[in-house]
Amino acid sequence: MPEEPQDRRRSLLESVKAPLLFSFALAFVAGFVTLFASSGGSDNPRVEHTVGAEGGLNSPINLSLIAFGVVFIVALLVVSMLQLASRENPEHLSEGAGVNRNSEELYRRQVAERRERQRREEQKKARARGEEPPYGRDADPDN
Repeated sequence: MPEEPQDRRRSLLESVKAPLLFSFALAFVAGFVTLFASSGGSDNPRVEHTVGAEGGLNSPINLSLIAFGVVFIVALLVVSMLQLASRENPEHLSEGAGVNRNSEELYRRQVAERRERQRREEQKKARARGEEPPYGRDADPDN
């Protein structure tokens, strides 16, 4: 397996920083928009919000933090999945025989070996009975 040099620095797009920064920026915008909208917008900027029986969900700060967290997690998940889906596999993974890599070839080889074993057993039985086993066209049941 080829080793990468340790002193080689990965670019921003290859590292984990790109999805984190994008998710943070998107979550910050969503949190700010939620804070702005839940505090009354530009028409009523100084509305007093009291903590009621709902457990504090009326507070604009709480709503914006919830929006920030949800958008951050969802954006990070989506961006990371897209980044992993677009990444090419290393060449050493396509070499060798994996679990399912050569299954069709192995199956055909096993079938051929089984047929050869069956043919040899039939020949032994025919010789034991004193008969000559069929060869060539005589062995073909269609003719």
